[in-house]
Amino acid sequence: MNPYNQWQQQGSGTPSIFGALPSPTSSSASTPHDAATFTLTNFKTTVLNSTVYDPSRREAYRIVTEASSPACTVVQNSQGRNIAMIKWQPHAVVEVRGIAAEQRVRDWLKLASDQNRRIMDIRGVQYAWAPMDGFICMYKVSSSAPRVLARVARMPNSVVLDVTQDAIQQGLLESALIATVLMTSGHSID
Repeated sequence: MNPYNQWQQQGSGTPSIFGALPSPTSSSASTPHDAATFTLTNFKTTVLNSTVYDPSRREAYRIVTEASSPACTVVQNSQGRNIAMIKWQPHAVVEVRGIAAEQRVRDWLKLASDQNRRIMDIRGVQYAWAPMDGFICMYKVSSSAPRVLARVARMPNSVVLDVTQDAIQQGLLESALIATVLMTSGHSID
C-alpha cells in the first residue's frame, strides 16, 4: 500500500504521475526560504526517463531506463557516474552508492504502521515522507518539532523537488531524489 498512490487514471490501465502527487494548493506551503529547487522534466508518461535540472537550470542528474532493459533504472549525476540503481522485478530493489546498500524498496521506504507516511533510514537516522499542505514532505522522525527538509510536488509537465540547504549539507539530496523517483515512478514499491 502506497499512501500517495493513485496511479490508475480513470478508465485507463496505465500508470501515470498525474494524480500520483498532490498539486500545490495551499499558500501556507510556500517554498522554504533556503530551499533549492530541482526539476524532473523531459519525460512522457513517467519520470523513469527524465532529466533533473538544478536551481540554475543546469542538468544535475539523468534518470535512465533503457528500452532494452525496462526492469532496471539508473540515476546518473552530471558527470555520467551512476549514483543509484533500481531493479523493478520481481520485487523493487534499490541501491544508492555510499548511502544505502542494495535492499528491497519496501524496506528502504517502509510504510509506517499507520499507513500515513513512509520511513526512510539514512545513515542510522530516520526520515518520514508524508502528505502535508498539498506536497509530500520529508522530515526527521525523531524531531520534537518536525521541520520540512524536502518536499515533492507534481506540476503539469514536471515533478518538483525542493530541498533545504540544511538537508543538502547533511547529504540528503540524492536520497531525496531517489525517493522522489520511486514515489513518482508508477511502479509498486511494496
